Amino acid sequence: MFVFLFSILSLIEQYRFFDAPFVDVLENDVNGFNAQISIPFIKGVIKYQFSYTIIFMWLWLLFYSIYFYVLKEFFKIFIEDELFTTKSLNKLKIFFRLNFIPIILNTGIIIMGWIENEKVSFEEEYFYLFIHSCIALIIYTYIDIFKKGQKLQEENDLTI
Repeated sequence: MFVFLFSILSLIEQYRFFDAPFVDVLENDVNGFNAQISIPFIKGVIKYQFSYTIIFMWLWLLFYSIYFYVLKEFFKIFIEDELFTTKSLNKLKIFFRLNFIPIILNTGIIIMGWIENEKVSFEEEYFYLFIHSCIALIIYTYIDIFKKGQKLQEENDLTI
């Protein structure tokens, strides 16, 4: 967690968004470190290698934490007493839209790979693109079924 926070602070300092306190970006350090955090009370110094990989790793972890929370809410829909409600339909729509984030990002990564003439093979990006596309298609089908079920339930309530 500290490495993530240090990387964010270094990113802020590197691009001069504002002067982050106790953070120094080093130029051509002998030991290969390119950032350091000074701890003022104990006069300690933490040197580390700044990397965007750490930031992206934590962002993906955050995304999939949210994703699985919404997936939990998706499965809760099927154990509720009333199935075809507006609340259930909204939960399905949120999960449907959330599946497009990895689709868009991975499509961008694949296109960047094609532009840079990288070898095309079945790797993570294609797998994630395929899986999230299939999930989005299934969720779209559920949304359609829920809309029709909600309409039938409203018609049934009117006749009773």
